[in-house]
This record gives sequence, structure tokens and C-alpha cells, in this order.
Amino acid sequence: PEDPDGDYAMLHALSRTAGEGGALAVCRTDGLVTLLDPRAAPGGGGTGVHTQRVHEKKVFSADFSAAKPHLLATASLDRTVCLWDVRAFGGAGGKKAKPLATLEHGLSVTAARFSHSGDRLLTTCNDDLLRVFAGGKADKDWALQTAIKHNNKTGRYITSFQAEWLRGSDETVVCGSLLHPRGIDVFDASDGSAAERLEHDNVTSVVSLIAQHPTQPVLVASNSGGKCFCWRPEE
Repeated sequence: PEDPDGDYAMLHALSRTAGEGGALAVCRTDGLVTLLDPRAAPGGGGTGVHTQRVHEKKVFSADFSAAKPHLLATASLDRTVCLWDVRAFGGAGGKKAKPLATLEHGLSVTAARFSHSGDRLLTTCNDDLLRVFAGGKADKDWALQTAIKHNNKTGRYITSFQAEWLRGSDETVVCGSLLHPRGIDVFDASDGSAAERLEHDNVTSVVSLIAQHPTQPVLVASNSGGKCFCWRPEE
């Protein structure tokens, strides 16, 4: 929809994980998320699209918990990560819902990712910290467990880092790096200690975004120039 000035919000990101019924979350620059629910049949009573205000500023990322698909984490320019029960959504798009929990950060937060079990939440912040939060019995219970020092000042021309869990893991974190030689930093989420980096002679630029194959041991990282680099186990 148009804002009062006749402009349209930009779509910033799409959740990599799906919620209940395969729903996806679209992040917007105006602080809203749009949920796309494929269960709404064409021609039926529902539209399958719901827009909800979750922040006052840009939403950088959204992630559903695989263990609790009703639980959504959003990261924002407003220096917070918020946890939501999407089953409670339903108000008008201009009205902000009430989060289950709000996790304060020092600067803007570019990513939030649930671990494989859903028990941990990893965030990437421009205050040069990767944070690991541990969940409690209730959806609203989250406490800081580990803060990992990491240079996240990518600047204007390099895509912001978004740290990820190693696929299937609650213990290992991977993130793009500004260090030389270029590569991917690997950390232990329990204590923040650094593990062996992923490097290769062909990787001569900063890689910011990381994706992993859902079933195969394959990791792909991309740079701001449109190149992708693939790592797989040595045969």
C-alpha cells in the first residue's frame, strides 16, 4: 500500500524458514512484515496475505523457529530483535502488535536466526557483536548467553553480514569476515571461541551472505559483486 506521501515501501528480505502451514515472512523498509500463507486457496474467503507492523524502522530479517513454527524473530534498524507469536497477529497493518520479548542491542541488527532445535537465537549487530540468546520454557523467556566480538563494519558498499548457524547445529556459528586472507569465520556458540576459518585462494573479496544446502554438506557464500563461492568436504 501507499504511504501518505504516495510512496511504496521496499521489500528488504524474505524469511529463509517457513512458519505454520509453510507461511513466509517478507521484511519491509517501513517496519512491517507481510506473511504469505499458501494454505489460503485461490478463490477462497481468505487472501493468504497479512501485513503487520512489528517495528518503527526497517526490518532487516525475519526467521521462524523450526521447533515452534508460530514463533517469529525480527531484526530491525531500531536496534532491537523482537519475538512474536504470529497466531496473535490480526490487527491493522498500521497498528503495532505486542511482542513476546524485545532484545535490546547497541546498534542496528541485521539478522536474527534460530538454531536447529529452536533453543538458541543468533543475532548480528553493527556494534561489532554476534550475540547468542538461550530460550527458556516459555516463548517469552530469552537470556543473553554469549557475546562474540566480530568486526561487522562492512561500510556502504559491502553487504551487511548475517551470521548463520551451521546447518543442523546449536553449537557452531559461521559469518562473513573482513579479515585477510578473505574467508568465513567459524565460532563456538557456547563460549565465543574461534575455530578454523574457511579460506581458499579463489576467495579474494569479502563474502557477506551464507546459504547451506538442506540435505548435503555444501555451503555457499556470496560477495557484493555477484559472485558465489562453494565449499564442500574434500573427497
